[in-house]
Amino acid sequence: EEFNLNYVVNFLKRKNKDIKSFLLDQTFVSGIGNIYACEILFASKINPFKKARRLSKKECLNIILNSKKILKQSINSGGSSIRDFKDISGNLGSFQKEFKVYQKDGANCVRLNCNSIIKKKIKSNRSTFFCVSCQK
Repeated sequence: EEFNLNYVVNFLKRKNKDIKSFLLDQTFVSGIGNIYACEILFASKINPFKKARRLSKKECLNIILNSKKILKQSINSGGSSIRDFKDISGNLGSFQKEFKVYQKDGANCVRLNCNSIIKKKIKSNRSTFFCVSCQK
């Protein structure tokens, strides 16, 4: 509940880092890793390298809503098993089957009427996957 529009707008309003860096920053919001940051920003149609202070209130709200939605979907799917992740019962997660951009470098964008491909860019040893057409 504390991850709301007022909190996000006030936290980001003077920050010069890109929004993906903030989503990975556990002092801003906890629980979002690299996979989920990419998926949240794709769902929100926001370029991961956009400066956080340049986000509109609507974009901030989209990030909040999509963060909650995607994390809930991932939990319900048992998480993402990319290499060796297993839950405490030893079961593999299946959220990786729902990825729209993560590890989709070179694939066609899944959005209707988008003819672009997913790109991968490495920054600070982290891979970022995004659609150059959909994510502005």
